[in-house]
Amino acid sequence: MDHAYKNDPNMLEKVNDAVLAFFGETLLSKDTSTAQAAPTTTQAPKPIEKIALVYSVQDPAGMLIAEKIKEIGVPGWAVMYELERDIVFIDPAKIKENKIIFLSRHKSETGTKSLTVHMIGNFDDAKFGGRTRELAGTLPQIGANYLRVLNEKNILSTLSKQGFVVSLEVTHHGPMTQKKCIFIELGSAPIDWKNETAAKLIAETVVEATMKEVKDKIVIGFGGGHYAPDFTKLSLRKNYAFGHICPKHQLHNLNKTLIQQMIERSGAAEIVLDWKGLKENKERVIELCKRTMLPIERVQNLLK
Repeated sequence: MDHAYKNDPNMLEKVNDAVLAFFGETLLSKDTSTAQAAPTTTQAPKPIEKIALVYSVQDPAGMLIAEKIKEIGVPGWAVMYELERDIVFIDPAKIKENKIIFLSRHKSETGTKSLTVHMIGNFDDAKFGGRTRELAGTLPQIGANYLRVLNEKNILSTLSKQGFVVSLEVTHHGPMTQKKCIFIELGSAPIDWKNETAAKLIAETVVEATMKEVKDKIVIGFGGGHYAPDFTKLSLRKNYAFGHICPKHQLHNLNKTLIQQMIERSGAAEIVLDWKGLKENKERVIELCKRTMLPIERVQNLLK
């Protein structure tokens, strides 16, 4: 066969192209020195999800916390909302973001100085906002982040010497929304709501810990008192993040629908029981929890 085409550049080009089309690859050498490199494409960075920071002009603690956040510098992920109405009665549908952090005062009859975190909703009548027997969306991981950072800062600051304590609270009050949300609060008396050191500590916690990435097990809790002392210990000591918590004084209101809301709106993978805090509702609560098919643990065992 005559191979004279090897000395003919035009013929060589045609042969190479024909071979490429037939075999899917070039079998004869081809000069690519003049070929242009294919343009490279770069993916645009994923936009940061915005989170609403909401407070009311009627709430001196919320106002002071917001002021401290502004002094530190509002993070790029945050959108601040100053509202006229008390935040437990607002309509969160008017807030554009899908995640909401409420900056709030905390009230208690005992007047204990406190830095608290909790989810929202009602296991019974909606006396303080929200809807009767309906639970809001939650931010369990952010809640666990807040609890731990608040605790560390409280210990290192002068606040613990003033009697401030850090704790979870159980699910209570409004507003109602299926958006993911959480309350972080300064309490518990009017004098505490004006405590600049405490407000700054909460502000620092919100700025530093909201976007902190930690992989905790998301759980829901049943039993115990309003300040969930054993659930608080568990979240501080181990990798557990609590969504909704139903206290002992609301256990009689539980039914399948409420428990399903607790699970779905918390994204829970496990149920944790305060065994000693179930009291006379123990058998009923256990039976309802078994129907969910989720693993069930006793907080007292997990703390061992």
